[in-house]
Amino acid sequence: MSKRKPDWKNRIIEYGEMPANQYLAHELNARRHPGKQREALIGSLNEVGWVAPVIVSARTGKLLDGHARIEETLTKDEEAMIPFVKVDVSENEERTILASFDPITGLATYDREALDALLREVSTGEAALQEMLAGLAAKEGLIPVDDPNELWQGMPEFNQQEEKPFRSLIVHIHSQEDVDTFARLVDQSITDKTKFINFPYIEPVDLKQYVVENES
Repeated sequence: MSKRKPDWKNRIIEYGEMPANQYLAHELNARRHPGKQREALIGSLNEVGWVAPVIVSARTGKLLDGHARIEETLTKDEEAMIPFVKVDVSENEERTILASFDPITGLATYDREALDALLREVSTGEAALQEMLAGLAAKEGLIPVDDPNELWQGMPEFNQQEEKPFRSLIVHIHSQEDVDTFARLVDQSITDKTKFINFPYIEPVDLKQYVVENES
């Protein structure tokens, strides 16, 4: 039994480029693009440039896909040339494309091993793009989310022992003269900013030494 060939029409009628300020946003576009997505989008454009055209309806001249890319380009250069593909669709088909184009893409899932191998080969200097890819890796379980051991890689070792005092007392002092007298008795400096003291005096730990030791 022969397979039935798909009756899928090619609706693409034109490829080209035109300035950013000549594109017409579609009033029914329901997609919104938060700051993190826009930063990643800009990072991608900075890193590799245009690799996919925006989609324009040939009949109405309105955008069907690529609103964010146009908007970000307009903030930098209104006359920048942007690649497009025009499709010949009815207004009802425009609405179908607006409602389904991105959601269909979003239904894709990842093969974890393939994704892991891919991300290990990606190298980018764009911070927003790095952050997005790290988020993707965490979401797909490739790295633990907010793993302190992962975040501490390359940092100096520091083990802080929990040392609670044997006993704590609140001392009420009623004059500056008495404060000065008490400071001499315990052989420590007491200023307006002093919150607590140790008796006998304990030398504070200088955390900078751990950084120096780690760098040496």
